[in-house]
Amino acid sequence: MDKLIFTITDAGRQAIINASNTGTEKVEIKSVGIGSSYYITSPEQTDIHDEIKRITSIGGAVISPDTIHVSAKDDSPDEYVVHTVGLYTDKNILFAVYSRRMPIINKSSATVMLISSDITFKSLDTANITFGDVVFINPPASESVVGVSRFATAEEVEEGLDPAIAVSAKRLKGELDKKANLDSPNLTGTPTAPTTAESDNSQKIATTAFIKQVLLAYAKLASPNFTGKPTAPTADQSSNDTQLATTAFVRSAIAALVDSSPGALDTLNELAAALGDDPNFATTMTNALAGKQPLDGTLTNLSGKDVPALLQYLGLGETINLAAGALQKDQNGADIPDKGLFAQNIGAALAFSGGIHIGGDSNPWTTAEFIAWLESQGVFNHRYWMCRGSWSYADNKTITDTGCGNICLAGAVVEVMGFRGAMTIRVTTPTTTSGGGVASAQFTYIDNGGDYSPGWRRDFNTINKPTAGDVGALPVTGGRLNGPLGIGTDNGLGGNSIVLGDNDTGFKQDGDGVLGIYANNARVGYIDNSGLHMSVDVLTNGGIRAGDGKRLSLTSNNNSTMTATFNLWGDVNRPTVIELDDDQGWQFYSQRNTDGSISFRVNGQMEPNSYSNFDSRYVQDIRLGSLQYGQVWNGPGFSDTSGYVITGIINGNSDELVDGAHRRPIQKLIGNQWYNVVSI
Repeated sequence: MDKLIFTITDAGRQAIINASNTGTEKVEIKSVGIGSSYYITSPEQTDIHDEIKRITSIGGAVISPDTIHVSAKDDSPDEYVVHTVGLYTDKNILFAVYSRRMPIINKSSATVMLISSDITFKSLDTANITFGDVVFINPPASESVVGVSRFATAEEVEEGLDPAIAVSAKRLKGELDKKANLDSPNLTGTPTAPTTAESDNSQKIATTAFIKQVLLAYAKLASPNFTGKPTAPTADQSSNDTQLATTAFVRSAIAALVDSSPGALDTLNELAAALGDDPNFATTMTNALAGKQPLDGTLTNLSGKDVPALLQYLGLGETINLAAGALQKDQNGADIPDKGLFAQNIGAALAFSGGIHIGGDSNPWTTAEFIAWLESQGVFNHRYWMCRGSWSYADNKTITDTGCGNICLAGAVVEVMGFRGAMTIRVTTPTTTSGGGVASAQFTYIDNGGDYSPGWRRDFNTINKPTAGDVGALPVTGGRLNGPLGIGTDNGLGGNSIVLGDNDTGFKQDGDGVLGIYANNARVGYIDNSGLHMSVDVLTNGGIRAGDGKRLSLTSNNNSTMTATFNLWGDVNRPTVIELDDDQGWQFYSQRNTDGSISFRVNGQMEPNSYSNFDSRYVQDIRLGSLQYGQVWNGPGFSDTSGYVITGIINGNSDELVDGAHRRPIQKLIGNQWYNVVSI
């Protein structure tokens, strides 16, 4: 089971170290405290944080020098979540503490909490830690102790090292099902076993490697190829069948043939040499004797002749003469007089030299001079010829007219295929070179005759990579593209242009310093050194910014005498200004003032194109309205009413009392309508 690494408190360490600091005292663990919060433990603490309760139903034992096993049980109906566990001594000293972020246990009211774990101390001998007279609850199970254990994983079952973990019956059966029975095993798949020595003759399993090893020591029944010293029964001299002829049988037969021969012919080598090493000597002799005289005459003629005369008589003189100039097989071609001519006659390749001075100095060479040198070496007498240049830059030429790089021949491998009228030359250069040669490259020269234009080419590889210019590509930095470019489509604009997605929509160079803008093959604008010129509307859903700072200036030169400028700008004193001016000054502006108000000013007269709009908004005329009379003598007269004026006072009998008064309303004309003035 998993071990928890506890932190020993300073108080706990002081309790277990004796007063003289020479050893340890016994410490009895009496209770287990549990806490509800996680925190980083410290040796200085004397109590656990956020303690829930103390549990005295505990048990434990020392199971190794640095590990104890502790079990604690709480069968109360309490509910809590445990993040911290502390061990308290019989003197109520916090001995050790452990805390983690993930809950250690989550107890509900209907459950019994049982904590059972191995506890490891980083730097403490656990020999003097005891648990008093308590019942040990759920110790870690082992082969000799009944207790708590967990089931092993597949990997742990495979390792088979931990004695304190159990194996479930299901997993055990699964593992056993993978094994073969000792009694009559039924193996599947590709079983293997150690390969025993060839000399082993026991009941060990014979592997395929062992069988092959044994079979190699035996010859095949069909066309056996014996090695070493094979033996067989020696056949009787009278045998004339397919039984194997042993050396004893042959020597006996030969001895019978040459017993009366002179000393120069009493061995097989001497006899074979005398017979011209003819493997078909019997047939040759039969054919030769077929035209000879009868046996009795032959014996008469052979009587007293020496070996040359005997061979001459038998018609073997020419055979002996041919054998005298034959190649000896034990020389392996070393006795061929002209090996180059021999390779040419049989059409074999010729490895001319593993290190030759090609040209003899380091001066430049033309291809024609190189081919002439090859011809002087007899290269074209062979269908395939090769050599390697010596490692001396001073003794090897450099071919400089390939058109695809110089070839320094020092250390280079030269291969020639074909003949003088139709050849292929391949030169592979080494990793280092001189004379401006290209290293780690392969050059190929092809000449197929008079109607063919011979020339060199260079094969690129992962070491000798092409440049952008070699393959007609643009380099990563810089470069030049000639002609029209189409992105996502073919280019229909032509010239020096770029089209984007549509074959006639993009940009085109329309002259010196002029970049045309095209849409569907129509020029909608252009850019030159005076600015952007558009022949269509310019639409935007966002703002337009131009000029310096916050100033926006729109200028039009489409007039006869002066340039007009529309400005949108602002500063501290005039936060926002919209103005129109020309070469002679400003014409009008509207601005936001610093107090938030707005001013609109015109530097001249304002003349509307139609007055109807103004007529409906300003007072065109003022008049007095209809006459009203009010009785003053013994009457109400007129009260003070705004918008009226007294126009007359009447005294009909010319006495001292006014009889009445006249008044009229003041009226204003707006548009075509008269209105009474409400107030003055």
